[in-house]
Amino acid sequence: LTVEEIQAIREGYIYIHDMSARRDTMNCCLFDVKNVLSGGFEMGNLWYNEPKTLDVAFDVIGDIVLSAASQQYGGFTVPEVDKILAPYAEKTFERQNNKYLCLGLSFEKAREAALEDVQKDFEQGFQGWEYKFNTVASSRGDYPFITVTAGLGTEPYEKMATAAMLKIRMGGQGKKECKKPVLFPKIVFLYDEKIHGEGNVSYDLFNGIIAGGENCMFKAAENAEPEDNDAVGVDDSEDYKAVFEGLELGTV
Repeated sequence: LTVEEIQAIREGYIYIHDMSARRDTMNCCLFDVKNVLSGGFEMGNLWYNEPKTLDVAFDVIGDIVLSAASQQYGGFTVPEVDKILAPYAEKTFERQNNKYLCLGLSFEKAREAALEDVQKDFEQGFQGWEYKFNTVASSRGDYPFITVTAGLGTEPYEKMATAAMLKIRMGGQGKKECKKPVLFPKIVFLYDEKIHGEGNVSYDLFNGIIAGGENCMFKAAENAEPEDNDAVGVDDSEDYKAVFEGLELGTV
């Protein structure tokens, strides 16, 4: 800053956003959780092995996010959680499927039961994040502004992750008679015409999310194609609950 700019700040003519709060840390980031998880990592005084199941992945990612977010100022975003979680969902499916086959279930019954377990882990995991991110304060005494993005994943488990995340958000938290959507994590759905446009692989998921998002405190659709900033179209006639039910078990 120049001498004139510093003087203007002191006299109140210029305000530098967040300067007085955290001048010694970064402000906002896209955190590479996938790279941290790969092969394991050390946090604090403890070594974390890479998760082998979906439920453990949710727990470990929650620990990483709260620890890292409390050491910086500003927004903290975990990009493309659908793609991050999908490999752990596949590991859970393989473990559960083998377990049910060993118990004597038929191939179809074992597959169905294993997929139900994966779906349950997705829903419980996202619910756990909502509890954790809205109740555990940082060392500063505030609640980190945590955002997650999803939507570009087109593989079955990636779509299942996105559908489960939005299903939990739409259902809300709290007492049965007065549930409401939570504040964090903020959910950003990444839109790509080549993926979510009519007739494309995730058209059903996009329309289900938008139609159901009318009941949510947060709904955001960002265009993932920077060269095309036209408004995205929505077919409000889509039954989002049917979309989610179809994605849960029917497309893996």
